[in-house]
Formats: sequence, structure tokens, C-alpha cells
Amino acid sequence: MKKKVLFIHSEKKFKTGAHYINDIIIEKLKKQKYSVDNLYPTNSVDLLSPDMFGISNILFFYSLIKKHEDAKKYDIIQGTTYTPLAFIGNGMPVISHFGSTTYGFLKAVPSMKNLEKEKKELYSILRNLYENNTIPNLKSNLKPLKDISKIEIYVAKRSDAVIVTSKKVQAELIKNKVPKDKIILIHNSIEDYWFDSNIIKKVKKEANLVYSGRLGNDQFTVKLKGIPRLIYVLNNFPLLNKVIIGMCYKTDQYKKVFDQILKTKSYLSVEKKKIPSILRKHYGDLYINTSRYEGFCLSLVEAMSQGLVPIVFPFGVAPEIIENGKNGYIVNSIDEMISKINKIKSDISKRKEIAENAIQTAKKFNSDRMIKQYVKLYESLIKRTAATSNTKL
Repeated sequence: MKKKVLFIHSEKKFKTGAHYINDIIIEKLKKQKYSVDNLYPTNSVDLLSPDMFGISNILFFYSLIKKHEDAKKYDIIQGTTYTPLAFIGNGMPVISHFGSTTYGFLKAVPSMKNLEKEKKELYSILRNLYENNTIPNLKSNLKPLKDISKIEIYVAKRSDAVIVTSKKVQAELIKNKVPKDKIILIHNSIEDYWFDSNIIKKVKKEANLVYSGRLGNDQFTVKLKGIPRLIYVLNNFPLLNKVIIGMCYKTDQYKKVFDQILKTKSYLSVEKKKIPSILRKHYGDLYINTSRYEGFCLSLVEAMSQGLVPIVFPFGVAPEIIENGKNGYIVNSIDEMISKINKIKSDISKRKEIAENAIQTAKKFNSDRMIKQYVKLYESLIKRTAATSNTKL
């Protein structure tokens, strides 16, 4: 008899990293003879004022309490961070999945004053994004995020298990007093097609600079993803070819931004399956990521799978997988990133060596490895629940 899993998603099918990971998990679970149902929020989530977006989302998921009885037909209920709220304590095993934490977001994003302290040009770059209508305003309303952060921790503490995608996320939850023994580290995986890409293994004399990831559509996310940092770094290398693969809503506005940077080509909001055909041409080139926070960072592993040399800040899974000088580099400031690029951009042999090591590292993040860990956790929780039920009888 098939075991049944209910997946509760935090948004409609908006294609972020979490969306792709959920798709992989669901596809692989079905091959393991699990039956999976999906539950998405309705459009009514956004009916309240902007100040209430956080509470609005929470109220929506709490409204799922009416499905309490339906939950009994599932062996496992899994949701993104706070989304399983309504099902806690219903007798079925509940898993809260943290690809990142809102607590981490809030800690990582600097105020405008601190942005200028890091590098005075960053504020000017951010203001230009606003003036060009790339982002809607220069003011952040953090109240919804603070509301969500509190409910995330509440749900994590009361779930039967909490899946985290990196040690960084694990540390954030432990700091918020989520019991360590219920936290399970399961790294994300990349899609199988990344390993089937026909990489063009030709190292250029001068490296290209390549960025792949989200760009952000509001001031908070733009700072979170380090886009002003990225633009600053790109402008420091007018003679190098540069490639941007960015996920965003305002493609026309972002295209204008990157068109102003010399020798820069942008691919904005391209279909995910087409990205390997772009990256496979950049073996031995430099993948740069200036993000302030990532829970995992799929784009890092994807780039490594195609033999790009990562030069990144210490976000997400990077400190767990990157060995400086062997399969990439971790830097701690914009100046250090610029210095590292200058040092390695013309070193063909070193870039080739790192590229090969990066490919081998990426192979560890395959979906079969990940799904085995999920199935092991599910089976453990199902057995524990059955034993508890028998004891009560």
C-alpha cells in the first residue's frame, strides 16, 4: 500500500529555488512508491494591507484547520517553514522544511547607514535602481517579516522533525531554541539534467565573470542578494566579458541596468532547463556571488557542476563544501573578491584544476542521495507514530 504525503507550499507555483527542490522531492518520492498531494495558498492571501502581509499568510495557513480531519489519511505532512501550522498536534507526523529562515534574512540585511559603511558607492547604486524603477522604493517594511519569523520558530519547535538544508540554517534554529535532536540536515540537490550537460572544456585566456541567481524585486531582497555589491564588482572589470543569468520580474529594467556595464550580456528569467546550455560554455570562468544570505544556494552547486570557479561570500552551504584554492574561494569583503578575481583571471592552469574539482564536488548533490535521506526520515517518523498509537491503545 502506498504511503501518502501532503506537501504544503508557501506560495503559488512561483519558480524559486524552493519550488525546484519541492518538484525534485515529489518526483523522486513517487518513484519510491509514495503518493503525494500538494496544497497551495489561494490568491486571497494578499487581500490585507501591506503591513499585514505576514499575518495574512499566517492566518491563511491557520485556516487549514478545517482540513484537520483530512490530514488523518496522510502518513506524513510536510510544509515549508510555518506552513504546517494547522496540522501540528493532529496525531500525524509533521515536518517543517527550512531552506532558509526569515530570522537569517533579518540578521543579514544591513540598514542604509551600514550599507554605506561597507562601501559608500553601494547606496548610490541602490538609489539608481530605485530611480530607474527597477525597485519600487527605498523603504523597507520589516513588520511582516518579523511576524513570519516568530511563527516559523513556533512551528519548528512543535513539529515532529525539522529539515534544514545547511549547517548555517541549523545554527539559526538552534540559536532560537529549536531542540537540536529534532533537526535533520539534508542538503538540497540539483536536477539530474545538470549532470548530463555536455561541458565545453576549454579554458579562456582571460576569465569571464558569471553570475547566476535571483536579482530581487524590492529593496530588501536586492540588499539581501547583494545586487549593489554585484554591480560594483562588475564595474571594476571593464575589460572582462561578463554574463548575468538573473531571475526577476522586471526584466526590461534590469536589462537596462546591465546594458550600462561594459561587455556584459544578460539572460533574464530564462527557463531553468536552458541554463546548463549557457553555463556549459563557461568552464574555467569565474562564478561570482555577492549575496549576503542564502539558506543553501542551488546556483552555486549548479555553476560548479559545469566547471565554473566559484568566488563567493560565506553564505549557505558554501563554507561546508568549498575548500579555498582547491574547488573555489570564499571571500569576506568586496575588496577581497576583486583581489581574488585579479589574481586568478589569467591563471589558466589553476582555473582548470579548480574547475575539475568543482565538478566532482557538485556530483555529491544528486537527487538520489537526497531522496534516500527523506525516505529514511519518513519511515522513522511513521514507525514512531505507529508505536505511539499502539501504546495508547
